Amino acid sequence: MSADVLMQGLCTGLTPFLGLPHCVEPRAATGVVLGVPCDAGVINRPGARMGPWALRAASMGMGTHPMPERLREGRAEGTPAAARGWVDGGNIPTLPFSLAAALETVQATVGAWVRQDCRTLLLGGDHSFTLGALRALALQHGPLGLLHIDAHPDAADGAAWGTDIHHGTWLRQAILEGLVDPQRVLQAGLRAPRFDDEELHFLRAAGVRLWSPADLRDASLASWLQADLALVGQGPAYLSLDLDALDPVLTPAVAEPVPGGLSLPETLRLIHAARQWARPWVGADLMELAPTLEGAEATARVAVHLALHLLA
Repeated sequence: MSADVLMQGLCTGLTPFLGLPHCVEPRAATGVVLGVPCDAGVINRPGARMGPWALRAASMGMGTHPMPERLREGRAEGTPAAARGWVDGGNIPTLPFSLAAALETVQATVGAWVRQDCRTLLLGGDHSFTLGALRALALQHGPLGLLHIDAHPDAADGAAWGTDIHHGTWLRQAILEGLVDPQRVLQAGLRAPRFDDEELHFLRAAGVRLWSPADLRDASLASWLQADLALVGQGPAYLSLDLDALDPVLTPAVAEPVPGGLSLPETLRLIHAARQWARPWVGADLMELAPTLEGAEATARVAVHLALHLLA
């Protein structure tokens, strides 16, 4: 972020994400960042509707050149700026009391940008709104590959709460609607306790690749993981990151924190694996930051660093 952008923010009071140009009308661009200020699909610990503002505030003053991972012994001395050609499209105007209406608004807004050949990054907001983005992107690209980094499978049938759609059901819906190709879906970081094994049975039967933190750390499975990650990118793909995938020591202010999560380097390795795909992901999201909860500022700072690497 340049000094000019910082001064502009001080003068206007606006804090576009990473200092990107602000543009709320869909137009041709490399990509667009869109906030989703709604948590109508959350079961416990609400607050994610305030996530987009917290993420933008945490990005203020942050540089857009990620530090090279290695600096010694002739390693590369610089990295290109992240998010080149991207804009901040503001927040999607979701109504707070109707999940169905909010999903339609997300689909319509994402779709308007996708028709301008833009990639999209959502700042949540709760994870149910990934479904709206997938609906829009699948209309343009067909069934997508999906790298889903999360503590939870998010493939419940919804019976316990009397609804097919909430932040714990969106992946099942995406599979049933044909929005993703389950043979090209990888879930990483799964570890949350469950009421039963029905979700896992459903996902395995569909062909989804399931990885727990222990699996990811098992060196004997490294080549298998590499192959599964490559499979996701054999066609248009989406990358969805729930901040509860990380250990709560790093990201406590989320709707459903689960101990024993991923470290920051482990999460970055998964994000960086997407750079090996033949084409960049067409859509991504960063979900479930709840700024009303304890540890919100630290959680937002971690999230913005993850977003920077998503956009690098």
